[in-house]
Amino acid sequence: MKTRIWTALVFAPLLSGSPVMAGDPPAGLDWQERRLLSPTAGQLRAEDLGRVSIYDGIDERLVGRALDTKFERVQSMMFVGIRHVEPDGGEWADDDCD
Repeated sequence: MKTRIWTALVFAPLLSGSPVMAGDPPAGLDWQERRLLSPTAGQLRAEDLGRVSIYDGIDERLVGRALDTKFERVQSMMFVGIRHVEPDGGEWADDDCD
């Protein structure tokens, strides 16, 4: 049983639709931001099957935006190394996950 579940979690996203997004992706977004804010139909199906995406090094404002606008998908998101920008322009990253 464990093998079937693992296989389904690993291979289902690979077989679940086209990697091409429906519509144009928002300009200037990298692949993590596109997956977070404008996932493909296949990526959404994979999340419905239990897939969790780990986002690394995303800006804290983008994390907040995603949590505000994509709350229905929050169980499929993990954020590590969230980037924080200080008022003086300095940056630092969390070393834990949310």
